[in-house]
Amino acid sequence: MSERRELVIGHTVLGRPIEAVWFPPAGYAKPRPPALLFAAIHGDEPVSQLMLERLADELIERPPGRETWIVPVVNVDGLLAGTRNNANDVDLNRNFASATWGTQRRPGYNPGAAAEDQPETQAIVKLIDEVKPHRIITVHATYRMVNWDGCAEQLAKEMSERCGYPSQNDMGYPTPGSFGAKYGVEQNLEVITLESPYLMVDEAGWLETRSALRWCVDLPTD
Repeated sequence: MSERRELVIGHTVLGRPIEAVWFPPAGYAKPRPPALLFAAIHGDEPVSQLMLERLADELIERPPGRETWIVPVVNVDGLLAGTRNNANDVDLNRNFASATWGTQRRPGYNPGAAAEDQPETQAIVKLIDEVKPHRIITVHATYRMVNWDGCAEQLAKEMSERCGYPSQNDMGYPTPGSFGAKYGVEQNLEVITLESPYLMVDEAGWLETRSALRWCVDLPTD
């Protein structure tokens, strides 16, 4: 059994806790920068929660090869309501303070009244500021791809080889104010958006990506 710590990193618009699980690296691990994995920033993508909860279960049995933070659900209010946006009807993945925030607006993709004005966004930003991860994996649905930003091209290729999803740098549509725009494009961190083709809770979402997700935290993939 590995060491772990559960903590609340912030609260949603409706006051619900946003929970994270922290795992220290195995004692034999080589020094590596921390990894952060988070899911369900869109509340209508519950399969993403399942995928990271399954990964956390496996890390309880065997510690990761680097310090690892897992946030299974960012948009708790949206997940419980079954809505993409949060309780303020803001798309949290358009709310980050990138240079593109608020541009190319589309119906349904409300970026908020100001960049990072939502408590869920603020919780993730604060965690990143404190932990300083170099590798950040965000899990979404329902495309089938390993999308990469920043310096994550090689990691995306390695994950693609392990899950069979294509590695792509372009989502195919503009994503102003997105997490990838801020931390990948502008800060050149190792940012992956892992897109599962399953929308609702489906064990196949985990089984297809298990090896790729284990690879992200330096666990054996078999």
